This record gives sequence, C-alpha cells and structure tokens, in this order.
Amino acid sequence: MSGRGAERILQVIEWMAGEPHSVSFAEVVGALSLPKSSTLDLLRLLMEAGYVERLENGRYRLVRLPGEPTADRQAWGTLLRYANDPLLEAVAKTGESGFIAVLGEGMSVVYIAKVLPEREIRYDRDVTVPRRPHQVSSGIVLLGNLDEKGVRAYAAAERAAGRYSDTDDALVWEVRNAVDTGMQVTRVGVVEGAGGMAAPIRNRDGVILAALNIAGPADRLSQAVSVIEPILRNAADRVSQSLGWVLPPRDAVANGPV
Repeated sequence: MSGRGAERILQVIEWMAGEPHSVSFAEVVGALSLPKSSTLDLLRLLMEAGYVERLENGRYRLVRLPGEPTADRQAWGTLLRYANDPLLEAVAKTGESGFIAVLGEGMSVVYIAKVLPEREIRYDRDVTVPRRPHQVSSGIVLLGNLDEKGVRAYAAAERAAGRYSDTDDALVWEVRNAVDTGMQVTRVGVVEGAGGMAAPIRNRDGVILAALNIAGPADRLSQAVSVIEPILRNAADRVSQSLGWVLPPRDAVANGPV
C-alpha cells in the first residue's frame, strides 16, 4: 500500500471515530474529499480487518479502533492507554492498589495492569495467576455481560469443576446487583485478609470490556468503601467515555443483561 493509501485509511478511522452515529458512503466521501473508487476500497479493507461493519441499511459503523480486541485476538493497547492516567489517579487518591482486569481464555480473570500505592502496608497481587470470575469483585463485574441463563450455566460449570459451592440464584443476584449499581464490593476476597471493589469499563456499545479494581487489606478497605466508591466510579467512567461510551444519568435504572 502506498503512503497516500495508509494516510487515507487513518483519515477514515479518525473521522469515523468522531462520529456518534453510522455514516453513509457519500458522507465519508464528502467529509474527507476522497475519490469514490478509493473510498470504497478503503471501507472494504477496514471491514475485512474488523474495524468497520456495513449495516443492513447500507451505512457504515466503526466497531473498534486499532489496539482494541476482536473475537479472535485479544489486544488491549487502546484500553491500557486510556486507563493509565485514571488508574494512577485512583490509586493516588485512595492509597490502595489498582488493577485493570479482563476476561481471558476459559472465562478466567486476567489482570493486564497493576499500580501499587506509595505506603508501607499495601496489598500486592500476583497478576500472573488467573482467578475465577465468581471469586473476585472484578470477575463479578465482568460476568455482567452474560444474561441470566449464561450466569446459571457458568455457575453449573464451576460447581461441576468443584470451584463453586453456592447456589445459582446467589450468583445471579450478585451479578445483577453489580450491573444495577455499577459497583461490586468484595469485603474479603480469595486472598485472606484482602478485599476489593470494582467498577465496569464499557466500550462504545455499552459492552463491559474490563473492570477497574481497587484492592487493599480487608479491614482498611471496608472502612473506606464510601470514600473509595466515587473515586473508583469516576475513574472507570472516564475510561469508558474515552472508549466512546455515552454515560447514562447516574440515577437512571440500569438495564444490564442479567
């Protein structure tokens, strides 16, 4: 591809990223003053690469930016860039450890970023060890993408594997509550003496892409829940907005999938 072609691809992606709605072929051509023939080729190339989709009405929609994950490729570059500053600030303000978590292979919770506070007594986590979603606050938040049937199927599979002993209803309620409130608080996690709080990070379609997690010694974190909550919400919301999510009014009733 020529340098001019690469430049035009970037122009199309940048312009579509700033458009809140789907766009027509004519709108792309008109906005960027591009030749019709090459614009069609560019859109086809972006569709093949999974950046753009063509809707039934013939309009085009940007579905991801470079560095964002696809169904068959987990790339978290864009998420980590947007999450870096909010995560650092949340850790500085709360004085507790901060993490970014996503779902990996086999429905495991994978931590892709970690920031520790500057204090003598702090909670650290081995991020190379995956956790099961029901065991940690981030995982409960990430399960919010499943409908009730999906959560029950997950619970059944974990129970069969000997990793979950509670009822399906208990997990459904916990996930539903996390979706409705936009927050999950685990006062004592799988690591004895540690607790955690997590809030969802959503992409432009409202899908929960990741969870922003603040964790610390259980007693200290439990006493600071009311202080940490608005800081955590604000940080997660900032990342979601950077990814294109239009935040609903905070007092609106959540209509999550569970």
